[in-house]
Amino acid sequence: MVNIGKVKEVANNFARGLMLQMAPEIAGGLINELFHQWNMDVAKVAEDVRENNSFWFKMDAEQHEQLRALAEKLGDVDFLTADVVINGIKKDFPGVASLILNWPEAAEWLLLQIADVKARVRPRP
Repeated sequence: MVNIGKVKEVANNFARGLMLQMAPEIAGGLINELFHQWNMDVAKVAEDVRENNSFWFKMDAEQHEQLRALAEKLGDVDFLTADVVINGIKKDFPGVASLILNWPEAAEWLLLQIADVKARVRPRP
């Protein structure tokens, strides 16, 4: 006899694993969309770096909740890295990607932004 509870558990674990595997690509696409919404360009990123402006405060409350819900569903946000951000924006924002890769202060700023977002959305144990 089939244990429906066990089948659901296996299916949920499989779906979660698949989502985690796809998470970097999905996150890259979401980041690209945010950069479009914010009309990011080299000058804006340079200003954000110099003024230490926050990604988090560029997002609205609905975006915050969507990120928290996604992190809760995935159970992990460690997939969010500088490489994910760069890969997500490099096609549509090559100048911005180049700026971040070639300006140490911008690279450090990006790492701080990622750490801040991860800390704000990380699921609570």
